[in-house]
Amino acid sequence: MTAKNLLSMPLNLLHSLLKWLLIAIFGLALLGGGAYGIYRILSMWTYETDLMEHDKPYGGGDMRIHGRSVIVFKPIGPEITFKKMTEEERKHPEKYNSVVTEPWMNDSSERLNRHTVRLLRGDMDKGIYRIFEKPGQNGAWWLSPDWQTIYVSTDWTNYHLPNGPDGYGQRQHTLWKSTDGGQSWRQLQWPEHTQPGQPLFMADGKRGYLVADGMRIWRTLDGGEHWQEIALPSWANQQLTGHPSGNGLLPMVKDSRATFSAYDLADDGALRVAFYVRKAKLAPGIGEVTESTLLYRLPLSASLDELARKWMQPEIVLPQQSVMDIKVSRDGNLNLIALQGELQSEKVAETQQRQAAYVQWKDGKESYRHVFDAHVVPGALFIGPQNQLVLAGESLESKQTTSDSITLVSTDQGRSWDETSDGMAYAWYYEGERNRIWKYQLQSLYWRELK
Repeated sequence: MTAKNLLSMPLNLLHSLLKWLLIAIFGLALLGGGAYGIYRILSMWTYETDLMEHDKPYGGGDMRIHGRSVIVFKPIGPEITFKKMTEEERKHPEKYNSVVTEPWMNDSSERLNRHTVRLLRGDMDKGIYRIFEKPGQNGAWWLSPDWQTIYVSTDWTNYHLPNGPDGYGQRQHTLWKSTDGGQSWRQLQWPEHTQPGQPLFMADGKRGYLVADGMRIWRTLDGGEHWQEIALPSWANQQLTGHPSGNGLLPMVKDSRATFSAYDLADDGALRVAFYVRKAKLAPGIGEVTESTLLYRLPLSASLDELARKWMQPEIVLPQQSVMDIKVSRDGNLNLIALQGELQSEKVAETQQRQAAYVQWKDGKESYRHVFDAHVVPGALFIGPQNQLVLAGESLESKQTTSDSITLVSTDQGRSWDETSDGMAYAWYYEGERNRIWKYQLQSLYWRELK
C-alpha cells in the first residue's frame, strides 16, 4: 500500500461520516416536521368519548349529533374472524397463512351477500346501540329535526345470481319508516326491484321525495303511504361515458342511464335537481344546449302536468361544468359546488381531475365564482348559523394515491376560504347549531369549533 493510499483513508472515512451525518440530520428534520404536523392536527381536536368500540366490524358511517345524542347510519360488511395459530405456526408466519373460522368467509360472493345497513343510536355517556339492521350493500336515510321520524332505503344485490338483463346484478330494495325515533319500524309498500334512492323530506316527515339513480323521482304527501312518480323527458336519459357527478365512471353496460349529479330540498318545499347533458333542445329563448348541467326547481305544490312542462325551462344552465352540491341560503341565493370543464371521456376522466369552484347564483344570474386550488376534491356543502359556508372535502395532489380529509370555511360569502387538514376521519359531521365539526377516528369521537 502506497503512502498516498494511507493518507486518503482518513479523508474517505471522514467524507463517509459527514454524508451519513447529513442524511441523519435530514431524516430527523423530516421526522420532526411530520411529528409537528401530526401534533397540529391532534391539538385542534378535543377528545369527547369512545364510541362504537363494541360494534363489530369496526367502521364509521354517516353521523348526526345533537347535544349529547348520537345517531350513525352504517352500511358495513360482515365480521371476518381467524382461527388462532399454534405456537409453532406463530414462529413461522411466512409459512402459515391465517385461516378463517368459517368456510363462507373465503367466498367473496357470500361476504358481499352478508353486508348490512344498520343504524345505531344512543348518547355519548351511555354509548350507542343498534336500532335497525337489514341486508344491503348500500342504502340511504333521512332523519327529522326532532329525531323522531326516520326513513331508510336499502339496496341489496344477490352476488350468487347472474347479472340481470341490464347488466347489473339482481337487486332487491326495501323502504322502512319509524315515527318513534327507531324503537319500532314498519316496511312501506315498495316494488322490490325498483330502487327508492335517497329520501328527502320536509320537517314534518310527511311531505317529501325519493331521488334515485336512473334519474327517477317520486313524491309523497302522506308520509310514504302513496307515491307519485315525476316523469322526466326521454332526452334526459342520456348515455354518458363519464359520471356526471365528477371524475368517476358509470358502469359500462348497455342502456346505462344518466344520474342526478346533485339535489337539495329547500325549506320552502322546492326540490332542486341537477344533471349533465351532452345535447338537449329546450324552450324558445334557451334553444339547444351542449355539454352543460341543467338545474331545475320543482315546487312541492306543483301538479304533475306543471312539472312535466318545467323540464323545457331549467332554472339555470351551466355550460361545461358539473354541479356537485346545491344549498339555498336564507336570503334565497343559490350556493353551488361545481367541477369546471366538459365531462371528459373515460380515459381522460381516469387520470385528469377537473378543478372545483364555488358558484353563487343571485337574482337569476351568476354573481360570484371562487376557483379552488387543484388539490381540492369537494364533498358536501353546509351553511352555518351566521351564513358561514362549510365545505367538507379531500386533498389529493396529482401524484398522491390516497387523499387527506380537509375542511374549507368561508365567512365572506365564498370570496375567500380557509383550509384545514382534518387528518384521518371514518365519519365527519358539521353541527350547525354550535358551528362545530365532529369526527370519528379509531373508535374515538373528537370535535373542534370553527372560528
